[in-house]
Amino acid sequence: GKFSREIYLREEAESPFRKVRFFFYFSLGGGAMTSLVLSLARVAAGLSGINEDLLPESLTNVAVDVAGLAVLAVLYQRDLAAQESRLKRASKGAELAKLMIRGSKSIITGEDVLDSANSRAETFTTSLASLRRGRGIEKRVVIAVAGQDKLAEVIQEASRLEDSLVSSDLLIVPVVLPNAVAPELGEDEVVPECVALPVGVNWRGIVVDEAEEASRQGVDVSGEGICIILKKNGRVGQRTKGIFLPNMVGEVMERSALGLDVKNI
Repeated sequence: GKFSREIYLREEAESPFRKVRFFFYFSLGGGAMTSLVLSLARVAAGLSGINEDLLPESLTNVAVDVAGLAVLAVLYQRDLAAQESRLKRASKGAELAKLMIRGSKSIITGEDVLDSANSRAETFTTSLASLRRGRGIEKRVVIAVAGQDKLAEVIQEASRLEDSLVSSDLLIVPVVLPNAVAPELGEDEVVPECVALPVGVNWRGIVVDEAEEASRQGVDVSGEGICIILKKNGRVGQRTKGIFLPNMVGEVMERSALGLDVKNI
């Protein structure tokens, strides 16, 4: 099938009454179709001179049945489109969870690196799924997609905001277009601990799709960049035009200062 059984089960859990609605759509549709056939037979009989007195009523019934079927068809198509959208979103979430990153061992695993001189040098490779809530270390993953020049600026900004990004549980993953790879780094350039680099070829399929969709909406993806922000539960929280790290930090800190929930954003 187009989607795995796990994806279908997840969609059913999120919309438990959809199958009930589908049952009613088909039941009511079957009844309306049966009534329409009978009404059309009576109309044909009336036009042939049989039971002509029932012709007006039969024509009314035909109109009601057709209208009912049209309404049911619209409701069914709308529900079907909503289901398809949820399935695609769940499928993309599952694909995102499998993507691999490499970054600071102390940040990604939560383990302390005793030698501070080597704390940045020690790296760890894992999947985005391991950063979900309840799996030992929780992070808000910010997938920043843009051209090489834009992401070089983003990494410099991440270095300046490193402490704030770490304290806000924000992990930046820069992905360079068009090949969906890690950005090129200077010979002496050090990747800040709040940045993890994409690993593997699976990034291309997802990132390129997101970039093409943004381009259709008039976004200069290479120059401005886009962000896919994953919440701590692993789901996509938001997509943004542009890459604004100070705003992301400010949002978390503001919510924390107001006593609002910062675990599920």
